[in-house]
Amino acid sequence: MNSAHWGWGLGAAAGGLLVLASVLWPGESPIARGSHVAVTVNGHPIPVEDVELALEAMSRDSRNPLTEDDTDRAIERLVDEELLFQRGIALDMPRNAPNVRRAIVMTMIDFARSQAEPLPPEAELRNFFQANVEFFAAGDRYRVQWQSAAAPDGPRRRPAAHPPDRLLTLTELRRYLGEALTAELQSAAAGERLGPLESAGRYHWLTIVAFTPAGEPQFEPNRRRVEALWHERAEEAALESYLAELRREADIARQPLPQQ
Repeated sequence: MNSAHWGWGLGAAAGGLLVLASVLWPGESPIARGSHVAVTVNGHPIPVEDVELALEAMSRDSRNPLTEDDTDRAIERLVDEELLFQRGIALDMPRNAPNVRRAIVMTMIDFARSQAEPLPPEAELRNFFQANVEFFAAGDRYRVQWQSAAAPDGPRRRPAAHPPDRLLTLTELRRYLGEALTAELQSAAAGERLGPLESAGRYHWLTIVAFTPAGEPQFEPNRRRVEALWHERAEEAALESYLAELRREADIARQPLPQQ
């Protein structure tokens, strides 16, 4: 079976839907005319809506009007899928195939998280911000000049790894200065000059060109981050609630296991 048989996109198929009606109800049929069921497979119904969606997808991929053969192909594709699904269930694939089991578990986790409550009113969101303000606090920021030499009295040069000429947090500065030199900045103030500082076999001089202390974070500049954190917490709570409900309804028995 080639990829064209299985690959569908999205789109509209008004002409194909007319063909669908003539194929699904060509006269005598075990399914009543006008039923929402297009076909049954071992007693399981495949809705007309599923066939319509398949035809819409096929129409998007095709430059030509859909034909009766295309409609037959759409129906047969859905029948094949249903047969494979039913056989997978009969073989207990959700339990015996690890990849299938993981896919189902992850789908259920996404489902549970999707039950999270929507964003609360403004006042409640602001209260949430105040209760978690430490997540949005900005650290001290430094703008530094850095020089290095092979000896305390040797010629000083600007290192190639010099940080950008702007205010940076200590975390950002560690990428350029390293842990030891960055640690020297934590007690420094604007205008202060540090050095010579020995590190990694060389000597270094740091000048604090500018310094901005950490300030109290405000709600509005952090609104998107507050909403993102609220959504994350709400989704975690929804998952925990869903799992707790499943546990309450389940019959779970455990045996004591020996201590390792």
